[in-house]
This record gives sequence, C-alpha cells and structure tokens, in this order.
Amino acid sequence: MKKDDDKKRGSPWLLIFLCCTLAVPMVGELMGFYPDGLDFNALRPAFLTGALLGVAHLILRPVLRLIFAPLGCLTLGLFGLVIDLGLIYLSDYFVEGFAVPNFLYALLTALLINTICAIAAGRR
Repeated sequence: MKKDDDKKRGSPWLLIFLCCTLAVPMVGELMGFYPDGLDFNALRPAFLTGALLGVAHLILRPVLRLIFAPLGCLTLGLFGLVIDLGLIYLSDYFVEGFAVPNFLYALLTALLINTICAIAAGRR
C-alpha cells in the first residue's frame, strides 16, 4: 500500500526545491525587508540563496540528519531545526549581495519551509 501512495503523490524533490527557493524571498517580503516591493533585481540574491538552500536541503540535509540522529533523539527532533538554520546561514555565506538580517528571519524561513514541505510533500 505504501508504494501505491508514493506513485500517486509523485516525487517530492521538485516541491521541496521550490519551497526553499520561494521561502527566502517570501519571508523577506513579509518582514518588510524589500520596501520597493517585488522588484526582481532586488529579489535576485534572495532567489539565488533560496535555490542554493533547496539544493542543500536535498543533498546535505539527509546526510546531516543521519549523522546527528542521536542528538535529534535527545532533543525530540528539534535539532533538525538547528540543521535547517545552519543550512540557511551556509547558503547566505555563498551568495554575494544577500545577508540574513537577523535570527528571526532565519527561524521563520526554516519554519515556513518545514511546514510547507510537511503538508505538501508529506515530509516529516
């Protein structure tokens, strides 16, 4: 029965990538960091950071969660949020012209990505 559900739902890889790519500029817009509105030139670094975060979520996140599984068990899964925050700051480091303004921005971005992926992609 599990395989039939996976076939119906399809692969969540693209959905996870899109969630990450769109969450970074969306949280910035909701927090008021882009006073000019939805100008693509101003949002380009945010989209690049989101795309890099999407790749990191697909490649690095499963490996890091496996390595730090004992810490995840001790913190009842909250260490996964620390991994997500680290990936956001790592993506920020590699994109010139973008900086995570504050910790609240990174936390809201991580929560938004995890919430959307849990609902839409069925990820836990």
